[in-house]
Amino acid sequence: MRPNNNVLLENVNDYLQHVGVLPKQIDKVQHSLKKDMKKSDEKDIDYAEYRHKSHAEILQIIERNIVVVNYNPIIFYTLHFLLLAYLFDKKLIPFNAVTGLYIFYFVIILSISLVIYLIIKKHSYLYPNQKLMMTNIFLFSIGIVLCMLKIFNVTLGMYALPLQVFQAIFGIGIILVILAIFMKKLEVAAMGLAVIQKTIAAITMNETVIMIVTFASWSIILVIILYFVMMYSTRKYV
Repeated sequence: MRPNNNVLLENVNDYLQHVGVLPKQIDKVQHSLKKDMKKSDEKDIDYAEYRHKSHAEILQIIERNIVVVNYNPIIFYTLHFLLLAYLFDKKLIPFNAVTGLYIFYFVIILSISLVIYLIIKKHSYLYPNQKLMMTNIFLFSIGIVLCMLKIFNVTLGMYALPLQVFQAIFGIGIILVILAIFMKKLEVAAMGLAVIQKTIAAITMNETVIMIVTFASWSIILVIILYFVMMYSTRKYV
């Protein structure tokens, strides 16, 4: 490895340790940096020259991206959880219906936001991705507008769907909870539980079962929310 590239790796490691980034994440950054440095090695030039940036500029990009990458799942899961909980009216399930607001949210906002979320998650720490995050935040602002419309009883119409669609959505909730257990992702579990309690009426009409599932789901979701609040409030970097 070229001497200047070694210096950059040391500078990145020292700086990230100084600002309080978790060791596990520093390792991820170093891995990404070493992998990207192979591109400059192939051209037999320093990495900074290959990027047309100084070491300080590269450090600044990495620091900003750490914030974006870390808060990406928090923003995605928290706001989609809130939008799902508010826009999806489970009282309409017995009538096999949903509002136009929810269809717009599910087809447009959730779909695009999910693509952006996955891109940011897979994105390197080394290249700017703030525009993607701002696009996601813009989509969420549209979601908030949808919530405001619902407050004023603007539904964009009612649309009938087969019962099997709601049952499939319930199945997705189960899958999310199972995946969360294997992935150890509490935010995924919260989304899955929110889906389950919203669509349980598509599986059974027993009021007792619905009440128990709803109460249990919200109790676990509350514990997860409190856990994240306590954990993130004690860290400079997530």
